[in-house]
Amino acid sequence: MNRRWYGVPITGAVVLALLSSPSSAAAAGSIWKVVPTPNPGAKKVSNIFFTGVSAASSTDAWAVGIDEINAFRRPLVEHWDGLRWQALAVPRPPRRQSWFSGVIALSPTDAWAVGESTSAQFDNQKVRTLIEHWDGTNWAIIPSPNPAVGPNDGDLLSGIAGVALNDLWAVGSEHNDEFNENVLLFEHFDGTSWKVVPTPSPLGAEQFGNSIAAIAPNDVWAVGTNALQATLAAHWDGTGWKIVQTPFLQDGVNPLNSLTGVTAVATDNVWASGHEGNVNNQNFMKPYVLHWDGTKWSLILIPNVGGEGSRFNAITALSANDVWGVGQTQELDGSILTLTEQFDGARWTVVPSPDPGSVGGLIVNSLLAVAGFGGRLVFALGTREMTGHCCQLTLALKTSQG
Repeated sequence: MNRRWYGVPITGAVVLALLSSPSSAAAAGSIWKVVPTPNPGAKKVSNIFFTGVSAASSTDAWAVGIDEINAFRRPLVEHWDGLRWQALAVPRPPRRQSWFSGVIALSPTDAWAVGESTSAQFDNQKVRTLIEHWDGTNWAIIPSPNPAVGPNDGDLLSGIAGVALNDLWAVGSEHNDEFNENVLLFEHFDGTSWKVVPTPSPLGAEQFGNSIAAIAPNDVWAVGTNALQATLAAHWDGTGWKIVQTPFLQDGVNPLNSLTGVTAVATDNVWASGHEGNVNNQNFMKPYVLHWDGTKWSLILIPNVGGEGSRFNAITALSANDVWGVGQTQELDGSILTLTEQFDGARWTVVPSPDPGSVGGLIVNSLLAVAGFGGRLVFALGTREMTGHCCQLTLALKTSQG
């Protein structure tokens, strides 16, 4: 199964600290501050980072990701109680690597996380969906369909959304090894069980679902990548999924476009985060957003900073006048910096954000997930690297007014 990672590349060797640095320093003029986060894989060769976040209230948020110890991946789950992040133990399929890509927090007794598991040998073809549920006391694995039935086929889930406790959606991709293709995978929870819903992906489409947002039972959007070089959006109208045309940038002959996140304010106000890579066959990136006005998707260029450009990895809307996109900026010296931008109802602007991670003289930080609650509180989560540690550590930012 083709794999795609949007974070800082996995690296290195040595030791992890039990907690990431408790620094609360913020970039000059920034509303963001760094919040300490546990790194459970202490004292082992490990990569640990966040891939998803969701907030049900200012005192109830969940973050998920990957905790890789000695090249064996485990699911990472941490909870925000209004004061701090705490790591929780979660079950995992026996004798299999597993990790989470998305999460939704519905209430203190109802949260869901989705992702994938694979063989202990990390055979990319033998990937299976992973869905777990929080009931207020424990996390438990919930049976989830795997429509790919071939011995080398695979299924994975990347994002989750919902409008009610009995109306949840998960999106990902299904790999057919015989035809060497990937098609969209949609799974729906009706309050009792998860079921596969037919996909609009045609044969040979090579389509990947990265994120999903639900507005109403008959209004759900999913976004991703088509053939790893064009943007992709699909819409659920209550009866079926349909591909909806989306614009994308075409700088040069081999641009790589992707939609990484989607969020909705209303039926006629939906945002998707995206970026173009390999601009003019060079190591340069352009971030952008797509906006749905109820009729069509429009591409909007946003501020692009950094010697080698920037990219958006996630997006969330708190209101029509408060939309946040997060990602990373790459500099000419190889440094990777956090990127946060805000839409205020009129324009997108860069908001200064902290960069606590540095290694070997380079700044190395990336934001992979964002969520907010109540119009004031926003979380931006991802990864950083620190001198003296081999690998990636978790990174959490929070708006100081939240």
